[in-house]
Amino acid sequence: MRMRRWLSAFVILVCALGLTSVARPAAMAAAKVHTVTYDKYSLRIDDRPLQIFSAEFHYFRLPSPDLWRDVLQKVKAGGFNAVSLYFDWGYHSPKRGVYDFTGVRDVDRLLRMTEELGLYVIARPGPYINAELSLGGFPGWLTTNPGVNRTSEPGYLDAAKEWMDRINTIIARYQLTDGTGNVIL
Repeated sequence: MRMRRWLSAFVILVCALGLTSVARPAAMAAAKVHTVTYDKYSLRIDDRPLQIFSAEFHYFRLPSPDLWRDVLQKVKAGGFNAVSLYFDWGYHSPKRGVYDFTGVRDVDRLLRMTEELGLYVIARPGPYINAELSLGGFPGWLTTNPGVNRTSEPGYLDAAKEWMDRINTIIARYQLTDGTGNVIL
């Protein structure tokens, strides 16, 4: 029942933030589409039950993309079939309107690696991610934002929507449901 509530809340958030219309290249439209659903027993991919055994990986704590593969291979060798990834807003946004997804922040590279290794991804883009991070992964500049963070105040919602638009554009390219990747949640 908890998963059903979580999925419902996730769908509501996606719709509220207007993330249902992320543009995709034409080549992706021809890919085989998959379904991700659930029942009272398990997650289901293409109507086949799948028990998720997921590890957590904080790529932003290991600022060496060359080592990401090693960690992910160990996750796979440990019997996990999925990896849960937080995406740290503060790590990617040094100031409002500026986003860095290059080098040690290359989320595309990370998601390609998980796909190459055959790991499903549970994407956790926040905006608040906890993960024992200062400010819950919020960028430092957000503390100077007018209004109260983590509320429905327009200043916060505008900033959060900007982050979600940026990170979800990348994550959407790897959605299993589009047949273009391995992101299942």
